[in-house]
Amino acid sequence: MAARTLARAGLRVVVLEEGHHHSTASFGRRTPLDRFAELYRDGGATIAVGRPPLLLPVGRAVGGTTVVNSGTCYRTPDHVLARWTGDFGFSLAEGFGPYLDEVERTLRVGTQPMDVLGNNGRLALAGAERLGWQASPLRRNATDCKGSCQCVVGCPTGAKQSVQLSVLPDACAAGARIVTGAQARRVLVDADRPGGPRAVGVLVRREDGGEFEILAPLIVVAAGALQSPPLLRRSGLGGHPQLGRNLSVHPATSVAGRFAEPVTAWEGVLQSVGVEELHDQGVLIEATATPPGMGSFVLPGLGGELRRELETADRLATLGAMIADRPSGRVLGRERTLLRYDLDVRDGGRLMRAVRAMGQLLFAAGAQEVLTGIPVAPRARSLPELDEILTRVGPRHLHLSAYHPTGTVAAGADDRRFPADPAGRLRGVHGVLITDAAVLPGCPEVNPQLSIMAAALAVAERYLEGRGPGGLIRTGPVQER
Repeated sequence: MAARTLARAGLRVVVLEEGHHHSTASFGRRTPLDRFAELYRDGGATIAVGRPPLLLPVGRAVGGTTVVNSGTCYRTPDHVLARWTGDFGFSLAEGFGPYLDEVERTLRVGTQPMDVLGNNGRLALAGAERLGWQASPLRRNATDCKGSCQCVVGCPTGAKQSVQLSVLPDACAAGARIVTGAQARRVLVDADRPGGPRAVGVLVRREDGGEFEILAPLIVVAAGALQSPPLLRRSGLGGHPQLGRNLSVHPATSVAGRFAEPVTAWEGVLQSVGVEELHDQGVLIEATATPPGMGSFVLPGLGGELRRELETADRLATLGAMIADRPSGRVLGRERTLLRYDLDVRDGGRLMRAVRAMGQLLFAAGAQEVLTGIPVAPRARSLPELDEILTRVGPRHLHLSAYHPTGTVAAGADDRRFPADPAGRLRGVHGVLITDAAVLPGCPEVNPQLSIMAAALAVAERYLEGRGPGGLIRTGPVQER
């Protein structure tokens, strides 16, 4: 969003991407598992060490994690925006509505129609209706979804309007260029400029080990909440004591229900229904299926037992729940990122409440048993049995993952608490904007795609407003070395 905004304003823009561009046609030619390792950093095995450890997969491609996310589009809740402005002084959130509107128009966001929802989503709706719970089909940036259930490994039909299809083409039409296979090693800084240090370019490393510099008076850091702090440290810009801290990740866990009739959850929308009954308690449940072979975490057993479970996987409906967490993590390191995350006690209670709610929902929908994902007690055949299991285990027994890292270069009014100012400008240097999930000052409590893109748009537009009339900035030459 920042690249498109700045290019449309007449700036010469270069987008650097460590990964590669992948076409819709290329997604259709390969199986889901074949695409997985190439589209994710660390082959999808990014881990946050801590109590307990978390799997935290993030995308690496032109379009970033939007290429491999579910396509779910929640607007930032009003109470979250009020906290960002009132508690943190993130002034851009005060007028966030128009930015969210623009992102929704760009992504063509709409409510998922019932005819493509799939049985997994329909069962979630049925269970919620029997319980009297609030639930509905999700709003997504894939109004023409064909129900291939492959969002997390690149949409093979082009229905999901991820950034490489919806935003970057507009940026390129306005003159922006994209360089792939290009790792931003460090921001180049002139420390002797009158008025204080100023960014003057970026040192870029190619895949063959060669390096070149791009000279520019404005650097937009958008490496994600996990990679932006190490980039800034390598650049000598990591001196703020809160850089890399304040990490929220939406800890998540899954539960499956076994039904008498086939569900075939991988036919339909991957993430189809949102159950918001417990959202005011910090728990958001979403009906989420996976492509075949990628959703075995909740299945019990090893070897032959696991094989037998997989043979009847077509009778499983799956739910996932994420929680609004306290910022309990840190991003460490300069050359290689090390993530540390220790689950807050309050958040552990929310996860256990989420497991119970998902089990209750599946039993209400007619499940014969619930697969808990808890190794010491993998099955429950009734809600009372599930309740008894949950009295014997805790959050550390769950298989946990997370998908939405935010807040590690947070923007806010207090220069002691926030590495970036309320307009998203990195403190301590001129000419550096933060426009990725790192800039969000607190947990967004919903799938953050719209929040991140709206924040990037707001930061870029605020920068343009501050330049004054006639102040177009031009980038310098590319210098090989």
